[in-house]
Amino acid sequence: MREQVKSLWKLCFPDDSDDFVELYFSSRYTDEINSAIVESGRVVSALQRIPYPMRFHDEVIPVAYISGACTHPDFRSRGLMMRLLEQAHRKMYADGKYLSVLIPANEGLVGYYSKSGYEVCFQQNEKLLTGMCGTVDNYKTELIFNELDLLKDECSEVCDFINQQLSTYKASILHPLQDMKIVLADLALSGGKVWYATDGNGNIHAVVLLIADENRIVVKELLSVDNKSEQSMLGFISSHYHGLPIVKPSPCGMVRVINAYGMLGLMAGRIACKYIEIYGDNVIAENNGLYILSDGKCTKTDYSNMPSGTRPLRIHIGSLSSWLFQNMLPYMSLMLD
Repeated sequence: MREQVKSLWKLCFPDDSDDFVELYFSSRYTDEINSAIVESGRVVSALQRIPYPMRFHDEVIPVAYISGACTHPDFRSRGLMMRLLEQAHRKMYADGKYLSVLIPANEGLVGYYSKSGYEVCFQQNEKLLTGMCGTVDNYKTELIFNELDLLKDECSEVCDFINQQLSTYKASILHPLQDMKIVLADLALSGGKVWYATDGNGNIHAVVLLIADENRIVVKELLSVDNKSEQSMLGFISSHYHGLPIVKPSPCGMVRVINAYGMLGLMAGRIACKYIEIYGDNVIAENNGLYILSDGKCTKTDYSNMPSGTRPLRIHIGSLSSWLFQNMLPYMSLMLD
């Protein structure tokens, strides 16, 4: 299965380097997280359900990230990917995942994935950071700027810092150490760099992952303990790379609820609404129905338990994600997209 999926990947994503493909299939891919449609013994459509932990309020929940979704050119326009997504969603539900997340390859696919219950929840827009830079004099700042050697296995402190900062968001995808090692290996293949700033005691205050060329600096991630540390890091980067423009792309991230009961349970005690009806899920029928949120708990029930005259808040499965994430500004980065 692995070799067939790899061949399909190379056909569908010709811009990916051989080194990246080898990294992905040696360290990220497994048959267990792969969903595929096989016709006459041949893989014609495939995707991977990569597991991630996600911070949601004060909890860490299991989610799956859709990666490498592709169909052989000779088999397109037959509804195979829609079928494959349904299969993947059922598998995610069986595996106990709460959400499915993905980054569409282009804006045209946003409408396509919305047909499968996805909504844009992770905000996008390329952010220009150059104007935020201040001139940094290394002799006056208290921070010391260091480059991480991506060829050595000495990244645990930097990776721990990244996850600590991601955990400060109300909602964010987290990156365990093993995952971060893959992220850094991919960054090295792209000629990228990691810089981190420490104080006199060796405590990390800021980390940046970037790729620089002759025209600009693309920041893959920038995390810091406070605004002052962020400004110092940006100033150092601007000075080190001779004033090149600094941009930080934010890809369009979409979410589909896989386990409505689990997600609504996390909202119990956080919202005033007591009765919620979920409808419209033709793939995971278990999500449809009436839920009571009371005393910090979520219970799935029938309409006979709802007081006469009470009307529940009705939410279509395709709108549940945006309702759950309202006012939370969920965050996702470093997804090998």
